[in-house]
Amino acid sequence: MASSLSSIGVLWASLSLVAALLCCSGFYLPFWIQGRLLGKVDAYFSSFRRCNYPKVTAQGVVEIVQQCGRYSRFWDIPSPWWQASTVLAGLGSALSLLVALTAVAACCVSYVIHTATAKMAGTLQLLAAVLVCGGGAVYPVGWDNREVRDCCGNASHVYRLGTCQLSWSVYLLGGAVVLLVLCFGLSFSAAARVDKSAGAFRF
Repeated sequence: MASSLSSIGVLWASLSLVAALLCCSGFYLPFWIQGRLLGKVDAYFSSFRRCNYPKVTAQGVVEIVQQCGRYSRFWDIPSPWWQASTVLAGLGSALSLLVALTAVAACCVSYVIHTATAKMAGTLQLLAAVLVCGGGAVYPVGWDNREVRDCCGNASHVYRLGTCQLSWSVYLLGGAVVLLVLCFGLSFSAAARVDKSAGAFRF
């Protein structure tokens, strides 16, 4: 099949797909921080999902729900900083996935990617990395909410986790950001052909 990509472009497309999978997985999986709930079970949080959380029954008894799930509504997310983190990291993940799908399509279809669009795609990947970093940066500002303090102790505060620790989804997001920045650099050599009509869009 014809391809729009150079050999470097094929590497770019492959890394773009890996970066998007890491980014979407890290965003969706609720293993950003890990704490201990009531000294009994491990609890996990991301910006909009959680695992193992307390629930008050109709009889007024506190029981631990041992499952993972998202908050019922966006406004139920316990911190406005976590709401902002959800929006930023979610947009970054969606953007990385969109570019990855376009890059993979260019491996099999001619004229999907040329010099100008490859550079534009790389710029979108850089923007995705910035959005994910922004989401990660504002997330710790919400560590002083009640749910985190129940698991991490009263010592937890802005950018201070108390007895909790970072979990592995954070490292997935970190790896995704590194790959997205690398893809931005590779995108400048990704196209197999130069679109002469795109001169006005050259960086």
